[in-house]
Amino acid sequence: MTTKKKNIKFKVNENLNSRIKNNSDLEKIDARNIKTCSKCIMVETNETMIIDDEGVCNICSNFSEREKWDSKKKEEEFIEIIEEYRGKFQYDAIVPFSGGKDSAWVAHQLVKKYDLKILLVTYDSNFRRPLHLRNIDRLVRKLGVDHVTHRSDQKVIKKTMLESLKRKGDFCWFCHTGVVTFPIRASIMYKTPLLIWGEPNSEYAVYTQYEIDERRVGDEPEGTERSFNRMFNLGINAEDMLGFIDGVEERDLEPFRFPKEEELSEIRKMGFRNICLGDYQEWDPIRQIKILEKDLGWTPAEVEGLHPYFSGEKVECYLQGTRDYLRYMKRGYSRSNQRANAEIRSRGLSRDEALEMSEHDSKIPASLETILEFLDIDEEEFNSIALSQTISPWKYNKDGLEKGKELPDQNYWDEELNDKY
Repeated sequence: MTTKKKNIKFKVNENLNSRIKNNSDLEKIDARNIKTCSKCIMVETNETMIIDDEGVCNICSNFSEREKWDSKKKEEEFIEIIEEYRGKFQYDAIVPFSGGKDSAWVAHQLVKKYDLKILLVTYDSNFRRPLHLRNIDRLVRKLGVDHVTHRSDQKVIKKTMLESLKRKGDFCWFCHTGVVTFPIRASIMYKTPLLIWGEPNSEYAVYTQYEIDERRVGDEPEGTERSFNRMFNLGINAEDMLGFIDGVEERDLEPFRFPKEEELSEIRKMGFRNICLGDYQEWDPIRQIKILEKDLGWTPAEVEGLHPYFSGEKVECYLQGTRDYLRYMKRGYSRSNQRANAEIRSRGLSRDEALEMSEHDSKIPASLETILEFLDIDEEEFNSIALSQTISPWKYNKDGLEKGKELPDQNYWDEELNDKY
């Protein structure tokens, strides 16, 4: 069995208690007419959400599989996998590495606990924050590991951002695809077939299930183009994007293309495999961040639209606040809700506490104006795009929403993003 849930200290506004008990009036997150899970407060507009007859969402039901875990057996299974690869290739494993809390934890564990020789592989999001870059530098130096990074042409990135925003209400297509394809290309390049990711997607959605030990869509291994198309690329592949935007060549979009089977053939013969460390050990971001701070000097930071309790979450990218706000506009929830629900399931956070935390989702990010200037669109056009893709029965209403405070690195981005390029 997994270890017992750990209670956390968070002082909740007592005025919320009567409203949340019967799940009938969720005014604090403007979810009065939307179904919510009876265990967590996830709303029905989540992309994989199904609520059963008992009012429980499929994410909570899926998470309950962890209660059946035999932690010792899971540890033995993980060790059996890594020993199969240890010492046989240029590296024992590749870690797809953003430098955020999850991939930093994977790197820490593989080196400190399992003594593996690893390669960190980073797809540069083009909007990395200064503190985040310092975290990466500290980690690479202190762990003594090899690290490679790919960064795409900003002009190409900008074109794809605007196109995917208009088509899918999400400007991060380039990053969704690049963070998956580049580690796989590195696997081919460095002849290292084992990729070890961090937190499984099952924490937040039901693309995958806990009882399956691979990162999968249904019963498909993630290392296939079909699963990549279904789960990561918003339904737009590189060939599609080439036809959508002007002024680019096919080779400009190569970083976003999933490798063809003939390119994968050699690495598949070596035992090409994608796994999540979080499928083999309890995933506790709050505890893990404290260890990363102590051992590696990894530093959390404020993130727009995120409750301060989750200050280690998504510290990598300057776009994060606007991206999360865009999700709130379309679906009525965002990252504070998502993370609070994970804490309900794993650490005993109450629904009242989660509700209070989720109020942060609706704050208008101070960075929005800077990012819209970069994309060459105004707020009216941005709102029009977002509201054309809202998920019923959610209805976005800007009236009364407060603007979030500027991050400490706001001035850096005001200068770097729009003055020099």
